[in-house]
Amino acid sequence: MTIGVLAQAAGVNVETVRYYQRRGLLDQPVRPL
Repeated sequence: MTIGVLAQAAGVNVETVRYYQRRGLLDQPVRPL
């Protein structure tokens, strides 16, 4: 799931999701190497 899909499903802006990540409310995504 991309951050855009998550934001749309939650009804928030992408920047809001990133803010939640920085505050530790959401885990950082696992990115394959």
